[in-house]
Amino acid sequence: MPIPSTNELIGPLLEELADGAERSTRELWERLALRFALSGEELAERAGNGRYVFRDRVAWARTRLHKRGLLDYPRRTYSRITAAGLEELAFGTEVHAVAGPVPVAVTLPPTFIGPGPLERELRALTGPAADERADWDAIRMLNGWGAEGVLSYAEVAGRTERTVADLLVLGRRCRRGDVGEAPILDAVLAFVCAHPWLDPDQVPFHLAQLGFAWSRFSIAGVAEAARRFGREPQWRMIVRQIATARGRGTADDRWRLPRPFESWFEVEVFLFLDDHGHLARPQEYAGRYRADLVVETDGRPVVIECDGEAWHRGDRADRDRAREHDLMGDGFTVVRIPYDAWTRRTASTQASLLDALGAQGPLRSVG
Repeated sequence: MPIPSTNELIGPLLEELADGAERSTRELWERLALRFALSGEELAERAGNGRYVFRDRVAWARTRLHKRGLLDYPRRTYSRITAAGLEELAFGTEVHAVAGPVPVAVTLPPTFIGPGPLERELRALTGPAADERADWDAIRMLNGWGAEGVLSYAEVAGRTERTVADLLVLGRRCRRGDVGEAPILDAVLAFVCAHPWLDPDQVPFHLAQLGFAWSRFSIAGVAEAARRFGREPQWRMIVRQIATARGRGTADDRWRLPRPFESWFEVEVFLFLDDHGHLARPQEYAGRYRADLVVETDGRPVVIECDGEAWHRGDRADRDRAREHDLMGDGFTVVRIPYDAWTRRTASTQASLLDALGAQGPLRSVG
């Protein structure tokens, strides 16, 4: 057969790297030569500049995949598929060449077709709420079980043309507080918790290498799977890992924010309390209001509100004061933490917070 063009080599080259192993350029030449059943004469054919035609075309295919971010160079003359490359194989039915008049379709290995074993188990655990394809698509986006991380209810509503109220009902229908057997989920959580310094951007790649996932699966999605299915200790550990990794890697931090937190400020306060032995519950209902954090101290519930820069503006401050009055009437202690105090007077604000948790009367603010 004729020597394949650069475009014809792009898809098969990516498939040869699909298992996540590092491969030298020489090994890729040999694998592709066997794949295309090239003869010795074809392999020895040279261009006018004296370069081997087949090897040169493999090098160009490798370069084009690298430019697209589908493979990287872990060391000189070696190639390895990236998380984006695995996504290309998992989600698409085609891997297109970067240049050339005709896109080339690639036949994917059967093991790389479908959502992957982890998503299949999560769908089964989610129960009847995931029976409908439209429902499952919304559940995936809400929980971060896709490439983009956890999306807000408003963002998912915009994409699915459903109301936020409908999505809240869907979320309640598919929640499971205690799931007994979930071997794949537990294996994933064990792996992630055992590697606290793992780059969150590489989580999908490592999960795919281990055979748990065949598509992108954000670390925020791993955290939400732990929380949703009753693995709270693992959820707390992964929240800490995510917070520690902020600023590392290339992903936008807002896609890493784990549920149910609504800001990184809440995460910081939550972890500080956890470090000092206070078990805080984020976005928990206190009476008829949803609080940023709720802590039980000697049987007395304490509501902690993490006030961002916009607090105290206009009608919002009046509504918050009325809400605070209602909560104190229901027996809650209310503690407000201004963001400015937390960032500028950190030590004194944190000390005041710990003191407030040990006090008996309702307190307004710390810091």
